[in-house]
Amino acid sequence: MSTEFVPAAEVRPVAFAVHASDHVERGRRRGEELRTGIASTVDAYRRYFSHLSIAEAAVESAAESSRRRLQKWWPTGAEEVEAVAAGAGIEVIELMEIIARTEIMTQAKAAPTECSTVSHTSPGASVAAQNWDWAADFSTLWHFNDVGSVPGQHRHVGIAEFGMLGKIGLNEAGVGVLLNILKHTGDTAGGVPIHMILARVLAEAGTLAEALEIIDSAPTSSSSIITVITAEAAVQVEIAGGCKRERRARADHTADGETGTSGFLLHTNHFLHPDLLDGALELRPDSTSQERYRHLAEAVVRFEAERAVARDSGAVTVGDLTKLLTTGPGEAPVCCTPAPGAAYGDRSATLVSVRIDPARRQIDLAPGSPADGLDGNRRFQL
Repeated sequence: MSTEFVPAAEVRPVAFAVHASDHVERGRRRGEELRTGIASTVDAYRRYFSHLSIAEAAVESAAESSRRRLQKWWPTGAEEVEAVAAGAGIEVIELMEIIARTEIMTQAKAAPTECSTVSHTSPGASVAAQNWDWAADFSTLWHFNDVGSVPGQHRHVGIAEFGMLGKIGLNEAGVGVLLNILKHTGDTAGGVPIHMILARVLAEAGTLAEALEIIDSAPTSSSSIITVITAEAAVQVEIAGGCKRERRARADHTADGETGTSGFLLHTNHFLHPDLLDGALELRPDSTSQERYRHLAEAVVRFEAERAVARDSGAVTVGDLTKLLTTGPGEAPVCCTPAPGAAYGDRSATLVSVRIDPARRQIDLAPGSPADGLDGNRRFQL
């Protein structure tokens, strides 16, 4: 298979902005305007599923099961998905192969790639950032996603893979979400797609409590960690199949399971909540999750020590988080770059650097990792 792909930092993604009178019209416009990207992404995932030895019939069955679960859990979202498919000129089940790709991949022996997320809770000034790592072959198959409000829903901005309604982002109410994949023995295909949960939080949640309620209500079947960020606080929701547990920085400025003591929460790609450790799995045999977590925990300790020496009591910023998420040669691959000549299916990359400041209603999105210089950064103001 080809070893060609576009380096993530060189990508200049489509900036898709959609405004409509209702969710169905909005979906149709997404499908029509992003038709080429959606078709390319369907083809890319079919190739990827085949590489992961997931049979075509199993892909279709999982996608259909997730579609039925979605229809019951969020009928409005299911209607918008149907409108996207119609606008793109494809069958709904084809589009669901993109939207439910996390659930479909529970049928593979190993998950493909990993991510790193850092957040800091400070009442009124909480912030979060993530290096979104995915298969390098998908480096051109995402876009800036500026979704206009419709009755009962908020405007939200972030990134999305072509065909998805939403992914990582921030809404105009100041509620943001980030995502890391996890793996557990309880994982199965067919649950409500994790990406539709993200889309619903961005569309409907006006508060931290509302976001957590939406996540808790979803009948999930695959494992992930959703970080919800508002100016009030950052909360991690670990999902193991159908089980969910929250992790928070405590009010006394100690953290649940963290090295830091001033509101930091970290996550890579292994379970941390003690209730979910039984059955927890590494994503793949060569996972760097533990190594990246240790690196970030040590970086937080150094950061706090430097602030103490400088007597710096100012707010932690997204710029501070970006520095924590920046690594180079010889360090744990928080900034992920494919090895030269790496084969298809074995080359991961940090495709996007994300920074969210809910109090300011700002989200920064840059192709590539912080180590690449963030030259393509776009700041969106909601």
